[in-house]
Amino acid sequence: MARIAWITDSTSCITQEEAKQLGIHIVPVSVIMEDAVYKDGVDITPDEFYAKLENIAELPKTSQPTVGEFSEFYEKLKQNYDCGIAVHVSEKFSGTINGSRLGADMTDFPVHIVDSKITSEAMKQLVLKGMRLEKEGLDPEEIAVVLRNAADHVKGFVCIGSLEQLRRGGRLSGASFLVGNLLQIKPILTFDDGSLVPFEKIRTLKKAESRVLALFEEAAQRSNVNGVSVIYSGSSEKAESWLHMLKEKYPEVTINLGQLSPAIGVHVGAGTLGILWFEEK
Repeated sequence: MARIAWITDSTSCITQEEAKQLGIHIVPVSVIMEDAVYKDGVDITPDEFYAKLENIAELPKTSQPTVGEFSEFYEKLKQNYDCGIAVHVSEKFSGTINGSRLGADMTDFPVHIVDSKITSEAMKQLVLKGMRLEKEGLDPEEIAVVLRNAADHVKGFVCIGSLEQLRRGGRLSGASFLVGNLLQIKPILTFDDGSLVPFEKIRTLKKAESRVLALFEEAAQRSNVNGVSVIYSGSSEKAESWLHMLKEKYPEVTINLGQLSPAIGVHVGAGTLGILWFEEK
């Protein structure tokens, strides 16, 4: 059986402790903040990042891992593994996946690249699904096919904490949806084939959050949902309330809680709240 290295980037929200425990290899995104460069999840934790975010004048930036960093990373993995399966943040959000592909090619290390078509906790769920399939005896090519298919069925709705940060970072498609309304509405955003796009305009934050919950409940009634996660940035209080409520309502569904990593927080700010899941008809 092939020795598979499980790889992802730090937008997966897998902590260093979890990665070590599970045997997952993480390539960190760099966060540039107040003229300092931090390796996401290595030099700065989510709690540290969001605390700093409250007191800075200039918005932070991110820098994806370079091809050289990936090449060096894969050169080391070659010593202990036959191949890798890399689950990365949506290609439409970042060039990280391309850097990973080129880095693997440079080192002649066979890596099966999976575009998660999303980010955060849903990426983690894809990695964990793949690891379960490995234990069931599937070969790397088969696992990669299953994960890519699962990525085609990822769903999610979010209320973004800072539309201004998202706009400046260029991570939002259909930005004209927001023109002239940044202060008047609380738009709900969704994921469409790897892009983050506007879904509905809602007049208040409370109504927007209620609508996100309702959208998930509609999905749970019409389809099989799995890999469900409540995602948040900054304070966890409201997210934990959602988690408790959903677990009581759907005791048969495993529901996870995930704080957005600094690399994502750079673009969405504190106060983001949403639900991600995988849907099967």
